[in-house]
Amino acid sequence: MSLKINKTVLITGASGVLGRQVTNRFLDAGWNVTGLAYSRANKTHLIRCDLTNFEETNKIIRDVQPDVIVHCAAERKPDQFEKDPKRSMFLNVEVTRNLAELSAKENIFFILISSDYVFDGKNPPYKEDATPNPLQAYGKSKYESELVTQKASKDHVILRVPLLYGEVETLDENSVTILFKNIKNTATRVKMDDVQTRYPTYVGDVAEVCFQLSEQRIKQKRAEVRGIFHFSGSKKYTKFQMALLIATLFHLPVDHIERDQPIVSGESVPRPDNAALDSTKLATELGIQIEQADFETTLRRCLEPFV
Repeated sequence: MSLKINKTVLITGASGVLGRQVTNRFLDAGWNVTGLAYSRANKTHLIRCDLTNFEETNKIIRDVQPDVIVHCAAERKPDQFEKDPKRSMFLNVEVTRNLAELSAKENIFFILISSDYVFDGKNPPYKEDATPNPLQAYGKSKYESELVTQKASKDHVILRVPLLYGEVETLDENSVTILFKNIKNTATRVKMDDVQTRYPTYVGDVAEVCFQLSEQRIKQKRAEVRGIFHFSGSKKYTKFQMALLIATLFHLPVDHIERDQPIVSGESVPRPDNAALDSTKLATELGIQIEQADFETTLRRCLEPFV
């Protein structure tokens, strides 16, 4: 009879900006880690897996026998979502449904990474029990993924997060770091929104929350680690303000960056003006308090390789 001493976590989307940090956090803590990836499954701890192939996915999960699944994989770009809604909806909802139902059946602790885009941004800040009202297909898919997760098991966890940033392999891997590409391209004028408020949150901090949730639920056997939780950075910026900050950090000109303050958004894909998340529940109910990374310092470190 084999005795599994170290706990095991399986991470979907493990080659992505968030998934890489979640992988590293669990590895640093001595957990057994298996990451699932598709187009970039070329590193240690990664298994190539098409999550839309449920037979393949379920076989891997049953072979690994994880204690925890952290589901990071998703179509995260609202504009891309609108271009291929059928595929994106399947990835965000049906893949989540399959993972959540299998986790419930196999008694695996399941964490779904969700989004502040489930809210319309009209009545911030939002607590976990606020009623979602997504404005676009992406937000609707994330809300539906929450519903199928809760239906599969009330013991699963949904972690809503806002705009994420962190270390990237290419600038266009993340919607914060891609601003650097626009700023450096001084030959092209570009409009940047100065209305919609964002709360950029470091992926390393989100990884820490996922780790602490897992430690409490699996090692400390705290049954109250279930349901919906919010986690968010505290500093707020518009896209225009982030662009000015990046330009200041690297002493770059901003004459080609145009401030956009539309009364009615001209975006083809609507986004909430301010979907601020109230994150106090993590601390008050579970005692999880993260010393968050400083946005300016961390963003500079993430962008320096691309100067």
